[in-house]
Amino acid sequence: MIVEHMTTVGWIAEACGGRITAGDPGTVIETVTTDSREPGRNGLFIPLVGQTFDGHDFISQLSEGRRVKSYLTMRRGFTDTAARNDIAEITCDDTLKALGAMAARHRDRIDPEVIGVTGTNGKTTTKELVHAVLSVRWNCVRNMKNYNNEIGVPITLLGLRDSHEMAVIEMGMNHAGELERLSRIVRPDLSVITNVGEGHLEFLGSVENVAGAKAEIMNGMKSGSKLLVNRETDCLDVIMKKAREMDLVVGTFGLSEKADIRPDSYRLYQTSLAVAWGGVEITVPLYGIHNVYNVIAAIAVAAEYGVAPDAVRSALEGFVNVDGRSQVVDRGWILINDSYNANPMSLGYALRSTAEIFPGRRKIAVLSDMKELGASAERCHAECGRTAAEKGFDLLLLWGEMAGCYAEGAAKAGMPAGHIRQFETKDELSRFLMTTADENDVILIKGSRSMRMEDVVRAMTERGV
Repeated sequence: MIVEHMTTVGWIAEACGGRITAGDPGTVIETVTTDSREPGRNGLFIPLVGQTFDGHDFISQLSEGRRVKSYLTMRRGFTDTAARNDIAEITCDDTLKALGAMAARHRDRIDPEVIGVTGTNGKTTTKELVHAVLSVRWNCVRNMKNYNNEIGVPITLLGLRDSHEMAVIEMGMNHAGELERLSRIVRPDLSVITNVGEGHLEFLGSVENVAGAKAEIMNGMKSGSKLLVNRETDCLDVIMKKAREMDLVVGTFGLSEKADIRPDSYRLYQTSLAVAWGGVEITVPLYGIHNVYNVIAAIAVAAEYGVAPDAVRSALEGFVNVDGRSQVVDRGWILINDSYNANPMSLGYALRSTAEIFPGRRKIAVLSDMKELGASAERCHAECGRTAAEKGFDLLLLWGEMAGCYAEGAAKAGMPAGHIRQFETKDELSRFLMTTADENDVILIKGSRSMRMEDVVRAMTERGV
């Protein structure tokens, strides 16, 4: 990742607690990058260490070619090369922590109002909706795409400029402790927890542990700050207990009458939804019940900052979501492209939405594995198969290691065996779907990111079936 960021080598060393071991502290830096392929203009290269790569392997060639002006390092052996090529070297204990420290220092210097967003589902869409609503009145920045991890979040913050008044920062995690580190870098003034569900159980073990990990977003917040949380989420008690311990003010949103912010009514359409709030009907070009919750979360933030319902309506009427999230393709048959990712909660929402919006049409669920569920994987897939049957899906097309579990759940719920098909490959599934779908069908396609179910979407849309 790369970001424009004007600073000096001396500031970088001070911000990250590093030591300049070659070069001039006054050297001007214009970009910060973690990608050796994008050194940028007068760039600082931050070599990160992953499971399959070590950015330090590229320091010598970047220095010899004078493609950067400076680099961080936590390895020895590059100082002579840096000095010979007039490259500034900054040594530190941990380059990833150094990136976070630089971002935290810069965030404090700019001092915008910061809204943090996390949750099992809906983080990216909610972040985009909140950004759209707040941009009505303020100069607002947010993560690009879903750059929500310990690299993407600091890079986003380093992109803050003096003119930015607000920042909407999505924060993701799949292990305990990650959100705490991010929250202490971001220091949100207000945070949103969209929901808590069965995500990352392979690493966290239980939904209660997921809630505890999501609650870490509060660790970087000041006493008296505001937390907005979905009133209907699992493990709300875990969230509320942590909020009390942190002395935060809690507001809730949702469809429940107990929610502090809730719509007067809502309606679902094929390519949009409508939410009535404050006497105004807000129509957003988003699909599904899950996006009703995301819109209400954005409305809750808008209410907190005094953005009027009319302004919210204007901000969201032309909203464009991130690719692969509940996109609807109409070719006579309707294809719901929800291929970006999947977990039990998001799949449940997708099945429910399809059933409610298209009650009179044949419905086909094209499903693949939901990852990172650990010991709960078989149970979760079986439960989702049962949900597909209970929601009236007529055909279930399955591919992946968990296909049998989906099938078992659907069969036990009464779906006829002839309506459940398992395939050895995605290509086989795609060919069958292309010869089976007709103009009355609604096709939901969903699976975890690693299953790349967009390949099935592409097979349907590009071949003109």
